[in-house]
Amino acid sequence: MAITLAQVDTFHEERCNVEWAAVADRNAALLNALDYVEQAYAPLKAGAEDQPRYLIAVATLALRMAQNPQVGISTPVVKKEAKEGVGFKKEVEYFEPVSADPFPGVTALIAPLRAGQAIPSVSFGKLVR
Repeated sequence: MAITLAQVDTFHEERCNVEWAAVADRNAALLNALDYVEQAYAPLKAGAEDQPRYLIAVATLALRMAQNPQVGISTPVVKKEAKEGVGFKKEVEYFEPVSADPFPGVTALIAPLRAGQAIPSVSFGKLVR
């Protein structure tokens, strides 16, 4: 079952998110959020789309992407650029991005719904030689 605009509208309305009501094209924001989830977090477990945390993640992401459409696009920043002559060689070095994940909250919501993802666990024991 895919997330509908009515579900996302209800989600934001119940939380009094007036920012969502101000979004000009809410349907486009929802579709962009669904596309992002499909690209960034695939594959998902069977039935993941029916889970409440999936709706929360998509609704949250739709609002964030509507507020700042460029947030999911990373632009590399040049750290150093070197040029040579004659045969011409150009070398460019880029800074590492500060955070590879622009939506850590959404990632945390989706993590248990991803297929093949191990759930972290803690083991206690004693190593005997």
